[in-house]
Amino acid sequence: MVSTNGGKSFEKIGEKYKHVDNHALWINPADPNQLMVGCDGGIYNTNDASANWEFRSNLPVTQFYKVSTDNAVPFYNVFGGTQDNNSLVGPSRTISSNGITNSDWKITLEGDGFETQVDPENPDIVYPQAQYGGIARYDKKSGEVVDIKPIEGEGEPAFRWNWDSPLLISSHKHTRLYFAANKLFKSDDMGNTWQTISGDLSRQIDRNKLPVMGKSLGYGCLVKTGSTDIYEYCLYLESKFDENHLVIGTDDGLIQVTKDGGKTGRKLIISRVRGGAYFVNRIIASRHDKELFSMQPANHHRYGNFKPFVFKSKRRRNVKVSDRGNPPERGVSIQLPKIM
Repeated sequence: MVSTNGGKSFEKIGEKYKHVDNHALWINPADPNQLMVGCDGGIYNTNDASANWEFRSNLPVTQFYKVSTDNAVPFYNVFGGTQDNNSLVGPSRTISSNGITNSDWKITLEGDGFETQVDPENPDIVYPQAQYGGIARYDKKSGEVVDIKPIEGEGEPAFRWNWDSPLLISSHKHTRLYFAANKLFKSDDMGNTWQTISGDLSRQIDRNKLPVMGKSLGYGCLVKTGSTDIYEYCLYLESKFDENHLVIGTDDGLIQVTKDGGKTGRKLIISRVRGGAYFVNRIIASRHDKELFSMQPANHHRYGNFKPFVFKSKRRRNVKVSDRGNPPERGVSIQLPKIM
């Protein structure tokens, strides 16, 4: 938008042939007709007050989310998701004397791109994602894209998905997938069918009752349900030694464990601090002991704390872990080491 009367009124500027979702703006103080804009699509320049835009294609910039690789030979491929610019795959090397070019990159799924996982035994089978659990199975050889998102049953409450939902291919069976919203899902047939193997793993807090700037604002007071994270969902899960041993983290400060493939589970570890819960972003299991894992980083920025935290589980005997009236349990405790 632009105002030429000191802000009394605004009108739209032209965005012809330009990407949207603007984040940064520079106006030439010597020539107000020249603007440079940083947006989800990169950097654009105009010399005629936005009547026409030039895309700076020589700058290798994009908003990349998570990066993964496959086991293709002779050169492995690199996968990832880009903000507002699809999920992509490109080669790590090429035999062309021109090197890797833009045309070597292919789209695996449209939309905002996020974590991509690749079948470790068949690099042609790719699982890319879009926001809110928009997962698909992409076949590089045929180009086929199949939507495999788990869907609620009739009469079942809507699943609560992260903007970037956790996805895992089992290290015990390459056709087995784990995927999570506020519940954990398992598929043994590459996503064709899903089994819900947990109940609601969150604290089940109504976000609309949480205070914002000292007040509890209702459902319609803030844009909390459009193009934003939905509160309380699972964030990451990992199993290394035992196919029935799964660890799940949530954005409301819980880490939960099941040792029988989801038949039963325990709120084994509670991460909580004054002012609100940690945002459990990633869990990494030990390569030597299935009972040990680390939570890194534990994010607390939603409560104004921007320090990085790392938790590590530790074996103890007869440790009691409880949470707001839940019965104490034996198991692994969590310790907070020095701030990094």
